[in-house]
Amino acid sequence: MADAPALEYCCAMTDGSKSGWSYSGRIRPALGLRRLISAMTAMDSWRGCSVSAAKKSRGGSLDDACDSSVDSGVSAFSAATCSRLWAMISSSTGGMGSGVVMCVIIAAVFGGVAPEAMAQAVDTSGVQDQSVGDLVETMQQWKLVFLGVSLLLVIALLFAGGLLRPGGYAKAGLRDVDSLPSVVWLFAIFMVFLAASSAPQLISQIQWIQEQGYDATQMDAINTVGYFLFGMIAGLGMLFVLKRSASAGDGEGTKNSGLGLSFLDLPVGLGCFVLAYPFIELMNMLGVWIYTQTQSAAPNNMAHPTLVKLENEPGNPWVWAIVIAAVIGAPFVEELIYRVFLQGALIKWLKSPWLAIIFSSLIFAGMHRLGGENSVPWHALLPIFAVGMSCGIAYERTKRVGVPIMMHMCFNALNVLMALMINADASQTGV
Repeated sequence: MADAPALEYCCAMTDGSKSGWSYSGRIRPALGLRRLISAMTAMDSWRGCSVSAAKKSRGGSLDDACDSSVDSGVSAFSAATCSRLWAMISSSTGGMGSGVVMCVIIAAVFGGVAPEAMAQAVDTSGVQDQSVGDLVETMQQWKLVFLGVSLLLVIALLFAGGLLRPGGYAKAGLRDVDSLPSVVWLFAIFMVFLAASSAPQLISQIQWIQEQGYDATQMDAINTVGYFLFGMIAGLGMLFVLKRSASAGDGEGTKNSGLGLSFLDLPVGLGCFVLAYPFIELMNMLGVWIYTQTQSAAPNNMAHPTLVKLENEPGNPWVWAIVIAAVIGAPFVEELIYRVFLQGALIKWLKSPWLAIIFSSLIFAGMHRLGGENSVPWHALLPIFAVGMSCGIAYERTKRVGVPIMMHMCFNALNVLMALMINADASQTGV
């Protein structure tokens, strides 16, 4: 009986009998989703959840509330985010320490992934072959040292900035996930998965495509692009609806739910990836070492099927369509699902950003193992988990959706670059 008012509320919303809910014969998709989310929020409030008065009355005033824009401070907030992120890195080092860290990490990247490419670029004679070979061997030997020193410096800077200290997230300000009930965050995941998974089925029904006689690789490219395109559209739509709903529930719009996008997220995400690279690469090396010790053999050079296709057919434009979809579309869809929606629900349940980040990263890595033909070998799960952790930490710290998306894009693009320019030994963990 406790849900009777909420059920009555939903029925009134559906048939338009409740004042303020008349559809006037037309239903806008975004408006319908917002009203559905309002119903979920109302039902959640009747079950004893903490819901503000503004959210409880959303059924009659959501449209008016959503008309008020909360985007006027996006650029100012993004600029403040950049300044705050850089200040966190350099405040305790006078600006010089962060520059040193960047230089060391870049040296580790080039020392670990670029030697073969350098050798190919300058190897023009027997004398040069000998000297470049010695340089390559030396850089490979020092790769672990570079990465280890880089990771220690990054940890020291983040600890000095307060991020890794106990209560660091609370002091910096937690992302507001309480303005929406958990069922709404899960509903967003379901909508994105549903839209993406429906793409191949819909494509198969298009008569014109069937008449073209495409081969397996071409159809794989079409289905892959369609999968991520549908997922991106659904994800951005849900992001927009949730942002408007969260702003309406907040009343004055003063809290930050971490649902905003900005072009300034791109440089911030790039910087965060550079800082996270030592951790990711060390986890990659650990996975390869464990596999080698347990299997008495080195793992396959290419860990992801997309990289295998690129290695086998580098000049095939249909393969490049798959690669571009993996570099751009996959980070967009996966970060919205695992970092924004799933991590938001976990924070609401567990009341701990760190636990939410760890569990969402474990699920993120596990799903890459359950991908069927596109699944990655088990030794690649360690760096994928590291990517999830890094993106989750950066997202909760910056509260900007574009930051983990950019970090994920950089990781995928780096793997593609290594597959093209370097010995296949450097590409172990494509996502």
